[in-house]
Amino acid sequence: MRILIATSTFPLRPDDGVPRFVFDLAAALARRDEVTVLAPAAPGIPARERWDGVEIRRFRYFWPERAQRLAYGDGMRENLAASRIARWQPPAFLLSQVAALRRLLRNGAFDALNTHWLLPQGLAAALALRLGPRCRHVLSVHAGDVFLLERLPFAGRLARFTLNSCQTVFADGSEVRERLLRLAKEPPGVEVRVQPMGIDAERFGAPEPPPESPFPDGYLLLVGRLVEKKGARFLLEALPLVLPRHPGLGLIVIGTGPEEAALRRRVDELGLGARVRFLGRRPHPEVRRHLQHCRAAVVPSVVDSRGEADGMPTVVLEAMAAGARVVGSRIDGIPDIVRDGENGWLAAPGDRTDLARAILAALAEPHPSARAAEGRRTAAQHDWARVAERYREALHG
Repeated sequence: MRILIATSTFPLRPDDGVPRFVFDLAAALARRDEVTVLAPAAPGIPARERWDGVEIRRFRYFWPERAQRLAYGDGMRENLAASRIARWQPPAFLLSQVAALRRLLRNGAFDALNTHWLLPQGLAAALALRLGPRCRHVLSVHAGDVFLLERLPFAGRLARFTLNSCQTVFADGSEVRERLLRLAKEPPGVEVRVQPMGIDAERFGAPEPPPESPFPDGYLLLVGRLVEKKGARFLLEALPLVLPRHPGLGLIVIGTGPEEAALRRRVDELGLGARVRFLGRRPHPEVRRHLQHCRAAVVPSVVDSRGEADGMPTVVLEAMAAGARVVGSRIDGIPDIVRDGENGWLAAPGDRTDLARAILAALAEPHPSARAAEGRRTAAQHDWARVAERYREALHG
């Protein structure tokens, strides 16, 4: 079977620290099928290459190429907020993606299409398939999709038009699914299933040597883009409530983003300079090492000031597969995976006191942790081999 995957988030180089879940899905599908990924072009990156059996095609969406500002970096939403040039580029991006999809689909070159994010990829595919040629369409909806749609005029019509081009829709969390269905207003003529992105359970579980740590009692770990919805501020504010009982403990933050400067200021305000380390974006092997050896991985997601939340962060499953104790917020797709007191700990979003309580409970768990072991079993259910098989069934029809 020949599968085409369209996305706007994709690594520019293997293990460059950019979220790689679309590539990992493509690689898992490529073990049995022919897979091509269509992603935006970037200066200095080949327009066509091959990684681990996956053909990669990149399309230019603005001229000159060095003026492209919409994709990559901190993500489309942050790029639109930060760059005046980026704000001119969405129409060109959409039309260029439609044209690229039609070129690739022409002459029946592919049997099925999987798009990630309803906007712009799902809409681009719906337009391309309406113009022809047609093939089976499976859409993967993430939390940012619903947030963006809810703020657009004719949101319901856009959602229905896109959903009606699909044979299957996967939502990455139950809350994302419910919000999408409310937005569409009318029941779509397609099943919308909850399906988080997968992880490579074997890779995250393979023992790695511990990273260097300046903290004698180990460290808590936060991994993710430093944006408001990740809730890093609340973790910083919970830390002074945890340290009296664990005075040698520290916090390591892996990731970059527009909130970093404000978070560093908050560290200084709280007097935590000796207890917090910002490592920036790190390669995936280094992230795995930190996950395996942390005292607990904390995912303190919140609803941000614009009403956006995080869906089901992939790092939840990555941390479980690495054997980490996982503390997460009781929000969106996280409770779909984390069962409080069974395979992890949940806290009220945006509540530093409750977050500190959950962290202390995780730290008090005897070693080896029974809940972390149950987390490993949960993660195994979401290994890419299993997730790819669910996608394959939907793509085959």
